[in-house]
Amino acid sequence: MKDFSYIQGALVLAITNFITGTLAFGFRIYFSRSVGAEGMGVFQLVFPLYMLMITLVSGGVTTAISKIVAEYKVKRNMPAMVKTIRTSFIFIGLWSIFVCVIIFLNSDFIASKILKDTRTSLSIVLLTPSVFFISMSAIFRGYFFGIQKIKRPALIDVAEKVVRLGGLIILTRVMLPYGIAYACAGAVLAMTAGEFISSLLLSITYNRNGSNRLVQVSSESAGSIIYKIVSLAIPLSLAGALATIMDMISAVLVPAQLEAAGYNHITALSLYGEITGMVMPLISYPGIIIFSLTITLVPAITRSHVSGNHNALNKKCHDSLIIAWSVGLFATVLCISFPEELCSIIYKCPEAGNLLFWAGAGCSFHYFHVIQFAILNGLGLQRKVLVNVAFDILINVACIYLLIPIPRIGIYGYIVGFFLSGLFISIRNSKILQKQAGVCIDYRKVLVKPLIPFMCMLIIVKLSNTLFITLGFTYNMIFSGIMGILAFSTALIMSGVFTLKQIKKTLSFR
Repeated sequence: MKDFSYIQGALVLAITNFITGTLAFGFRIYFSRSVGAEGMGVFQLVFPLYMLMITLVSGGVTTAISKIVAEYKVKRNMPAMVKTIRTSFIFIGLWSIFVCVIIFLNSDFIASKILKDTRTSLSIVLLTPSVFFISMSAIFRGYFFGIQKIKRPALIDVAEKVVRLGGLIILTRVMLPYGIAYACAGAVLAMTAGEFISSLLLSITYNRNGSNRLVQVSSESAGSIIYKIVSLAIPLSLAGALATIMDMISAVLVPAQLEAAGYNHITALSLYGEITGMVMPLISYPGIIIFSLTITLVPAITRSHVSGNHNALNKKCHDSLIIAWSVGLFATVLCISFPEELCSIIYKCPEAGNLLFWAGAGCSFHYFHVIQFAILNGLGLQRKVLVNVAFDILINVACIYLLIPIPRIGIYGYIVGFFLSGLFISIRNSKILQKQAGVCIDYRKVLVKPLIPFMCMLIIVKLSNTLFITLGFTYNMIFSGIMGILAFSTALIMSGVFTLKQIKKTLSFR
């Protein structure tokens, strides 16, 4: 099978992430309709625990393994690559088993004292095996991403989601007559089955790859390999944990500060729900492309950096940053052109449109710094990433705390924090990258060129809005959006942001 370029790999992951995201959305729709709001509430009590356990056992592992494997591949040190994977299985496997045992033995205590609902106890018990399978899958994925075999784990992700959805439908029907606790346990069991299938298929694919059968012994010690993994994974895990902490702080602080601004409790919760449950997911949705690109970009940057190929390194930096900035500008046009339409059609909440309009102006910077973080990770600067994530959170919390209580600002203080943090972190990342030997990024080319397609799309959408106004609310958005996409795509090529040769090469998977 041909090795994909990092952009081709990102395209494959974006497509599969869209499919798996749709299946996951179907998972939630079916389950919520089956068990109702109360059952969904019980399930949501368990889900944060699930995410915490994943962070504890596999946070940053995939990225760390992919970076280490990419380094050894460049150096043609296959024995060290194989030993890294084997050592990871032992070290991370034992650690995940330890975490699972602790959670399993304390399931009743967690259910009654922490989650405050004894109905979650059985779900916690059935959840623990999935954490072990996830940790194993994280290692396999890191290996495949590191050697640029993207297609295999991507297809297995789809298979896992299909098994999960099928298992959910069957188990929910079987368990629901016994009560909500058993229905939720059935949903968790379906998740565990999906993770088992995923790790099993990845294991089979890895064993068929052949590199694990290498008999030559590596001179690398197990201790040095573990140190490499831990030193890379811990900052990444902490960055993820900080993001989770930020969500928890927002959940408490935003409604409280809105009440301080004079809103009643119900209105405050409604505004918080609009910004975090409606607006931000819409802002993030085009980010599927960017998230996929970060996964393949880290090992790609590592390969060029380790081999000393500065031309390839800088080309990857330029191309990925242009993609992120262009996707961000594209999302901005959609958000500021159809805010009420999007919120009305998707959520039946047109009043959230004004928040979407203003939040859309800041999404470009967030897409941009996410790619910058991937570049920094590829260069081995995980600690710099962790520090900047901390700054990101501090700016957001400061804006929430200081601005939201001002009546004239209110919930828009959240959006101000979103915009300022994105801008500030993008500038900080740029300064860090400028100091790195061999890295030379022309930010005028990266940032200015895509502005021409942005303006073309914005003008065409505004003109189309006037032209198709008689077609009605929904059709006006659809036809104007299509015209805007065509204008944006054409302008990207005509202005030289992307060339037909680049596009043809990316789409050529043979």
